[in-house]
Amino acid sequence: MTRNDVARLAGTSPAVVSYVINNGPRPVSAAARQRVLDAIKQLGYRPNAVARSLRSRRSWTIGVIASDSAGGKSPFFGQFTRACEEVAWQRGYSVLFGNSAEDPARAEGYVRGFLERQVDGLVLMRVPVSADQAEEMRGRVPVVTIDHAAPPFFSRLAVDDEEGGYQATRHLLEHGHRRIGFVGGPLDITPVRLRAAGWRRALQEAEAAAGAEGGLVEEGLVEEGELSLEGGYEAALRLLSSPSRPTALFASIDGQAIGAMRAAADLGLRVPGDVAVVGFDGAREAAYTVPGLSTISQPIDEMARHATETLVGAIESEGVEPVTKIFAATLVTRGSCGCPEPRLHR
Repeated sequence: MTRNDVARLAGTSPAVVSYVINNGPRPVSAAARQRVLDAIKQLGYRPNAVARSLRSRRSWTIGVIASDSAGGKSPFFGQFTRACEEVAWQRGYSVLFGNSAEDPARAEGYVRGFLERQVDGLVLMRVPVSADQAEEMRGRVPVVTIDHAAPPFFSRLAVDDEEGGYQATRHLLEHGHRRIGFVGGPLDITPVRLRAAGWRRALQEAEAAAGAEGGLVEEGLVEEGELSLEGGYEAALRLLSSPSRPTALFASIDGQAIGAMRAAADLGLRVPGDVAVVGFDGAREAAYTVPGLSTISQPIDEMARHATETLVGAIESEGVEPVTKIFAATLVTRGSCGCPEPRLHR
């Protein structure tokens, strides 16, 4: 069966059949699309992907590489990848996914493997690449990075991590807390380091305003752990077991914050009565903890859509200049910080 056979049965042109199969580039009415789909099913037509790639000189695939050291325990990467895949599918592309797990050799292997498979473009989620590898990608495929640092010929998207950390800590200060601990991942991870910088800036401002009554920033109020539920639990246990424990915690991801809330419960501490908690990410799970987790919400779905649309635009239009966009983070208050607890049901 050929595309012409499908067109004859559906009562359309072969071009319309092509638009339906490829999800574009021109729109097709709902009625015509359904006739084409019905004809494809009736005839058992299967498009020749190899011929399509040869004609278009594309593989119609994009590679998405994450750097999730916690092996899928952080909800950010899963939600981001799912949103990327949704937009790619709508534009007629398939997605290959790899996790570098913070391993440079593994990241290099994924990049090289995806290039060998002739992907049309790459999305790198917090995946550092060497100068040599960046040059290898240059001119071969467009690249969008989700990070704060990237070669100038890559498009770059990121959330304002430092401002988010500042907002979270300022909010806890406004609740009257003066001993605010930071539960973070490894500080050599750029977003974690920037979120810690925002925490520190807010405390330093409060110190300056308090004058002689300062002393809010203490190195003993920082505990590093894996970016996961377990990492947050262990780090919070260490902070909250101290005789001079903090009365509030800011965690660098929501998973760590949820782990910290469990640590507080295991130590007989109430949230937020004995210790307030704020996370960072805006993960869906944050609304379902008890109390609900206050968090700095980053627009994960919007970032993923923008990244994928930017990449597809670069694939389909030669000579497109790389773009840089920093997304704002937003404080979402729930019961864990001492704010009124919203109800999920109406």
